[in-house]
Amino acid sequence: MKTITIFLFAIAYMAVSGGAAVSADIDNDRDDIDEEYRAFVEEWHEDRVERLKEEQGWLRLTGLYWLSEGEQSFGGGERSRIRFPEGSIPDLAGTFKLEADTVVMRVAGNVDIRDERGRRMAEDTIYTPDLTRELHYRGLTWFVMRRDDKLGIRLYDDDSPHLQHFDGIDRFDIDPDWRVEAEFEPREEGDTMKIENVLGQMVDYAVAGDLYFTVEDEEVSMIALGTGSRLFIPFSDATAGEETYEAGRYVYIDRPEPGEKAIIDFNVSYNPPCAINPYTTCPLPPAENRKNFPIRAGEKRYDKYEPES
Repeated sequence: MKTITIFLFAIAYMAVSGGAAVSADIDNDRDDIDEEYRAFVEEWHEDRVERLKEEQGWLRLTGLYWLSEGEQSFGGGERSRIRFPEGSIPDLAGTFKLEADTVVMRVAGNVDIRDERGRRMAEDTIYTPDLTRELHYRGLTWFVMRRDDKLGIRLYDDDSPHLQHFDGIDRFDIDPDWRVEAEFEPREEGDTMKIENVLGQMVDYAVAGDLYFTVEDEEVSMIALGTGSRLFIPFSDATAGEETYEAGRYVYIDRPEPGEKAIIDFNVSYNPPCAINPYTTCPLPPAENRKNFPIRAGEKRYDKYEPES
């Protein structure tokens, strides 16, 4: 199984989730830390919310359709095998044909589907291991994505009900005590571990190192993932399932310089995409990052939009 380069994963999350939109540089010895720190966290949260609403933010994600080998129709009608939102596109807009690692899209009739360069599509290859085309029809955007050995169509809609019903995300009160210093022990380069995602797939992730910090006089450890300057920590705690999302939360940290301590700021921990939208493929916290004490900092559970059955 191919190792995921966490750098690419992190870039995607930074772009759409606010996970690393702002980097803290707080002097704990300064008298005005409370105001400065509060302003930092509030700015981070505002940026996070705006990124959720972006053109390819999680609130506009409307569908994830796994492709089968061979040809399958798509459109807004009941007879289409892959059904986009009703009324957003003609009932039969065309077909997707999957052969091995290649996807060809054939457009029906006069349906005006364009690629990212504005070129009108007819019968075109839209995915190979070295090519991914972004397709547009009015307020819809879609492209082929890969997860492990599966290929699917990821669809975004400017009229997404998830966006229309979004009214913010509750948070715990800001608590500077949950901005903790941690010893960082780097792992050897190339170290990986398998992490399960919400689809049940086991995916290899690069392990950056181990973090050690103290909570109420007890030493705690967590694993940080990544290969770049920003490290990813998926975690869960005793609030999961009640006050916070049952599958856990995420937080990013700066990779510390050799000999320096890491800063883990749980006040900017946030819900994974799967807490906000069902059409996502989130990695779950590894066993090493599942803790039995409460971390009442960061985002609380989000009651995402559920369509009527």
